[in-house]
Amino acid sequence: MIRYETETTIDAPPDEVWKHLTDFERHDEWSEHFKLRGRPVVGEPGRVEFRLFGRPAGSAVVIERVEQGQELRWHGGPKGLVTGSHYFILEALDAGQRTRLRHGENFSGLLAPLVWAFLKAQLGPSYAGFNEDLKQRVEGA
Repeated sequence: MIRYETETTIDAPPDEVWKHLTDFERHDEWSEHFKLRGRPVVGEPGRVEFRLFGRPAGSAVVIERVEQGQELRWHGGPKGLVTGSHYFILEALDAGQRTRLRHGENFSGLLAPLVWAFLKAQLGPSYAGFNEDLKQRVEGA
């Protein structure tokens, strides 16, 4: 398994961050890096939309974990070849007044080691960008 993880601190309580993170229908309003489609319900199908080589791309996903104010996780990709388990983990800081956001993905599958450099170069920066978009949305609300 290969892990890519980013982290940022948001000046708002976890429940406020969670509210914006899980409002998939409004991601178009604030996220330039990727958007989630569907509903934050375990087992529900969804879709993640992003840009790859400057062009629109996307992938079907299944919501894997929804823990109110703490964790959102989904998985997708060609099973057995390159599968990703994408996650957001929210941790309360400063008596719940701020949030540490850990955002990353665990990649597995036969081709994961072979395409890791490509994945890191193409998708990695969008994770940090999404974090910043979310931070701006929450802190500006």
